[in-house]
Amino acid sequence: MIEEKNPQMNDEMDDGSLAFLHIPRDENSRSLIGKDKSQSDLVNTSFWVFEFLEDVPTRYSKSKGTKGQTLVQVRPERNSPESESVKFFTGSTEILYVLREIKKRNKFPRKVTLRGQGNRYWFE
Repeated sequence: MIEEKNPQMNDEMDDGSLAFLHIPRDENSRSLIGKDKSQSDLVNTSFWVFEFLEDVPTRYSKSKGTKGQTLVQVRPERNSPESESVKFFTGSTEILYVLREIKKRNKFPRKVTLRGQGNRYWFE
């Protein structure tokens, strides 16, 4: 039996494990680590935003007829470990706009304060 060689595998013998294949992470199927928190519980608090995902389907987005909501991952301090992450959903277009601008400028993590009034939420 002839075994094909993959140049990325440095002539290692295939041990049959999944790790041997060095399959990259599927960027289209991402998730964020952290405890779920309500957006309203975070109003008037400051934290560091580390990452976000757009258009995550939720029961709220389905009832509103939208693609999905934005999932935001935050930590209490810039140097907090990922295990201290909290994540929350938001439908705020103002927050999404700010997150996109931070991403465009490649400036994560970023310290923000979440503000809210009624059903309107924004970052300062």
